[in-house]
Amino acid sequence: MGAILWQKKTTMNTTGGASLMGSYPFPRNGMVEIDYEFILLFKKAGKGPKVSKQIKNQSGLLKEKWKEYFSGHWYFGGERQDGHVAMFPVELPKRAIEMFTFVGETVLDPFLGSGTTSLAARLTNRNSIGYEINADFLPLIRNKVNTPDTELGSEIEYREQRQQLGIFDWQKEIKQLKYIFHDPVKFDKKMDPTKLRFGSKIKHTDNGKKSSREVYYIVKDILDVNLIRLNNNQVIRLIGVNPIDEVKAQALSYLHEKVLKKKVYLRFDKLEDDSDNNRLAYVYTKNRISINSYLIKAGYAEVDSQYSFKYKSKYNSLSGD
Repeated sequence: MGAILWQKKTTMNTTGGASLMGSYPFPRNGMVEIDYEFILLFKKAGKGPKVSKQIKNQSGLLKEKWKEYFSGHWYFGGERQDGHVAMFPVELPKRAIEMFTFVGETVLDPFLGSGTTSLAARLTNRNSIGYEINADFLPLIRNKVNTPDTELGSEIEYREQRQQLGIFDWQKEIKQLKYIFHDPVKFDKKMDPTKLRFGSKIKHTDNGKKSSREVYYIVKDILDVNLIRLNNNQVIRLIGVNPIDEVKAQALSYLHEKVLKKKVYLRFDKLEDDSDNNRLAYVYTKNRISINSYLIKAGYAEVDSQYSFKYKSKYNSLSGD
């Protein structure tokens, strides 16, 4: 439905204790003050319930207020952060409630926080339900929402209910979902995300022939005959390669000579990761030597039958099976 730009004044808390003015009066480390927020508006598809004429009349907005509320810019101050780190002024939910609900309807806040939305609902003669998982905020919510009737001039029914959580097998529950999304890129604290591959492959034309632009990595460590660590700290398992104990020393010697501290690029198959979350890949040297197939052909490894992969029949023929 669009967005509203809320112009406010905010406190700048920069990292490292730097002042708001940064390197004033000199470039290049001045700080831009973030004194605004975007309020995004969404509407559920379908028609809402019918409302009586009486309720419509009670919920109508004056022309001046309508113009102010439905403007693309709002101008009012922020809220002092007292007891909660993300408090906003009651004016913000109050406007949204008056814009999109009728008197007597129920407002839902799934992240109740300090209870500001429920207070705004009460001020505008709406009901409200709020969810909050942090029990430490209960005193704030009680103090804000359960204000004595004489202050707001209306009756109030205030109830708290703690959810009784059962014991769930979350892995089982996840498996029953219709869609399960997996991120093919595995992160850890030491990874450099700028050196990982995301999104679609970049294609370019070379003399009329389509080819993939290679992304090169440096092999940082040789962990095993079929395991290497790249300079982005990602562990790669060589697809189709299963070590042979009797020739393991020769295989490792070959890998140290051909790929350690050298540039390689990767090709992937349908199966993305092994059971240890290592990325499965075909590894190629800069001059396009397939390390996986060479290890099989030279007798330094046998074909790994644990996983199905594209070149399995080819690797079997290389090994003489």
